[in-house]
Amino acid sequence: MEMPDFNTYEPEIQLNQQEVADLAGIVYHPGFKVFQKIGKSVVDQFVVSWINQKTDEEVLIAHKLAKAAAQFYTMLIKRIDQEVTDLVTSTKLDQTPIDSAAALDLDGDFEGVEETQL
Repeated sequence: MEMPDFNTYEPEIQLNQQEVADLAGIVYHPGFKVFQKIGKSVVDQFVVSWINQKTDEEVLIAHKLAKAAAQFYTMLIKRIDQEVTDLVTSTKLDQTPIDSAAALDLDGDFEGVEETQL
């Protein structure tokens, strides 16, 4: 069985802004660190299984499975990170500076405000 070339094969999936915002909410939630901890633990279980094989054939099969598990987890986390980074970056770039001094309008008419003498 020939392994797919993940460097050139990229299925198209575009997340809409709401989906990316939802994803960002998950990433910044404290539970996401727990998810990452469990994910790394599962990958480690594949590695331990690979180490504990007895025959060369079993070692080779377990190695391929451990490698696939690690690649999957790494690709998943990188994609999530990229989506959230793109959202945060684009949000910061789209913001226009707020001219807070314009709201003061010190030279304008102050209707309904009485001038008081101190």
